[in-house]
Amino acid sequence: MHNSDLVELLAQLRPDECRRLRSYLRDTVLARPEVLTLTAYTLEHLGDEDDSTLSRATVYAVIFPGQPPVANKLEKLMSDTLHLVRQFVAVEMATRDLREMQQQVLLQRFYREREMEKKFRQSRGQVAKLKEQPGNWVPQDYYFQFLSEEEESMFLSARNQKKDDINLWNTIQSLDEYYLVERLRYTCVLLNQNQLVSLKLPPLKDWLPIDLSSAHLQWFFEKPLGKLFLLAVNLFSSDSANSVDQNKKLEEFIEFLQDNEKVIPTEFINSLEIFACNYGIKQINQGHYSFLHSIFLIQKRRVKSGRIYINGLIKSSEFHSIVVAGLRLGDNVWVKDFIEEHRDKILGAMPSSDYYQFNLIYYYFQTKEYEPELHTLLTSNYEDMLYKLQSKVLEIKILYEMSRRPKVDYRTLEFLENKVEAAIVFFFREKNIPPDKRKMYKRFADTMKRILHAEGKGDAKRLEKIRTDIDASDLIADRQWLLSVVDGLLKHNK
Repeated sequence: MHNSDLVELLAQLRPDECRRLRSYLRDTVLARPEVLTLTAYTLEHLGDEDDSTLSRATVYAVIFPGQPPVANKLEKLMSDTLHLVRQFVAVEMATRDLREMQQQVLLQRFYREREMEKKFRQSRGQVAKLKEQPGNWVPQDYYFQFLSEEEESMFLSARNQKKDDINLWNTIQSLDEYYLVERLRYTCVLLNQNQLVSLKLPPLKDWLPIDLSSAHLQWFFEKPLGKLFLLAVNLFSSDSANSVDQNKKLEEFIEFLQDNEKVIPTEFINSLEIFACNYGIKQINQGHYSFLHSIFLIQKRRVKSGRIYINGLIKSSEFHSIVVAGLRLGDNVWVKDFIEEHRDKILGAMPSSDYYQFNLIYYYFQTKEYEPELHTLLTSNYEDMLYKLQSKVLEIKILYEMSRRPKVDYRTLEFLENKVEAAIVFFFREKNIPPDKRKMYKRFADTMKRILHAEGKGDAKRLEKIRTDIDASDLIADRQWLLSVVDGLLKHNK
């Protein structure tokens, strides 16, 4: 029995679920006594070191004591038991996170079937109140809203009340709203994924079956959530090369979100804010730094509102993104306080203390306190890939800044060159780096190698060519810093 579906499923149940399963089986007409015995015995012996306790021969003897073996008798019992256990799991999952709107729909179905009109009307009144609190909705509530309208239509139809459309129009419009919400939500998810990893999507008009300018859909796009989706889709899908226009779209998106925050479901706000940040970060990585202020504004609002937290913790990637944006904008005091306030609240593959330490190093790099932080970097091994990549870059940046100091130790220059070569090899060979990230970081290391070579030769023309290449690169890590390095060398050579 060890490899059976029944044992596999029962092994996944927690103790409280096991107790409820036993009660469920006792109350189920279909569960004959052998089902209860088999379930109880299996649960009791799941953790036994002796495999024989769940052998088919042993289990058969326990369930059918004193009876001779009958072909497939135990297998038939196991199949019936599995069917009932699956039913129990389905009921558990359906009722685990029962939404208020969902509960009202189920009550309306019960009241309609039992012809309890007064109770039915009371439940519909509760749904009307829930509609006045859209900020608390989740995507599924739009589906339950449709089901509630459908219940109203069936309730009226059963009473032959043909004086109007028996709520069919509201039912259809609720269905349309549910479809539009989910279709546009997943459209934004897809467009966001395209920001993270190029999916080579065709133009939006070729694959979105919704005319965003249709007069027939104006009723939806005039609602706050509809308007927000319209702004988001137009922003995330745009392939315009005009970064000024795109940043204006992002600012319009942020302003609308801020003005309508209380009447839009928090779940949608949270995901669309994350997508907007990803969009802006990609623009920044391409050299469009005008997006930096907008992204930092969203990030600070997410911190202040609490939307950025997952059970009181902040994701390591978002934490670092906020630190980088704040330091680039010169908001060093706020960033230092932010780092300290979250030293034990960072969520990721590594301990929170490791994330805290790295971001503190990043902060001190901005204040030009290099030596102690470099030692910490060199003695750390970050498991999180984003932090591993960033640490390679930060080592090089710290060593380079140290090499600019008067009376620099020649070993620092030699160490810098070795670190650049090691980074080039790492970015090329490491298999777990996403393609776009590999391109960004390898270009950084390659460019640093070219800069060091040109500097050693005192070759101004080569430095000018390097600067042009940095500007022209679609993706390169720490573009601004590299440009400042080249500009400083060109100024020194004049």
